[in-house]
Amino acid sequence: MSTVADDEPPANASDTHDGSWFGKHQKGAWIAAGATVVAALIAALVPVVASSGDDKDTGAGPAVAPTPSPAASTSGSAPTSTPVSSQTPSPGPSPSAAPAGSQLWRGALLLSTEAKDLDAVPPEPVGYADQGDVYMLYDNEMSGWNGTLIAQWTGTGNLPGPQDCSNVVGALGSRDKVKLSKTTVLCVRTSGRNIARLKVSALGDGGGLDSRATFDAVVWKAG
Repeated sequence: MSTVADDEPPANASDTHDGSWFGKHQKGAWIAAGATVVAALIAALVPVVASSGDDKDTGAGPAVAPTPSPAASTSGSAPTSTPVSSQTPSPGPSPSAAPAGSQLWRGALLLSTEAKDLDAVPPEPVGYADQGDVYMLYDNEMSGWNGTLIAQWTGTGNLPGPQDCSNVVGALGSRDKVKLSKTTVLCVRTSGRNIARLKVSALGDGGGLDSRATFDAVVWKAG
């Protein structure tokens, strides 16, 4: 009986064997599953961490290339030049366009035996042509030409103005020759009917062929 009893396997022998083998394999399976979950969590966390680092790097905004200043962009260009106007300056008003009574010319007038045109600005020599107004004779005498009238101013005080000379020429003007002295003041109505005042400033010796006189002269536009 004892032998039979010894040969019989224990009642829970298979349970013990099966439980020991299953327990080992079940434990290995859980370990593998746990490792897989951890690996998955790590793989999921890596992009999040990387993304967080990228956000910090780009927080300052994208870099902007500097815009060149106008001076730098044009430093290599040729300098520009201001165009020169080709417009011809307009000439000054002609004596005929001046208002009545205005001064046409003033200055030193040197008179010789060659007639001068007092209507020109400045007066110019014209010889004995029809445009001449006054000229010198021998012995310090002066005469008019081409319808010019001359009158000697005898007033005292200030020198005559344009209206004074116009009045005295209208009353006493003639074509006769006038004897000059160092104090002579003449009023003249020119061939162009302008008014001139001639005050002697220097006289020649009156002899020979070189008869000259210098005047402080003013010519006004006819009124």
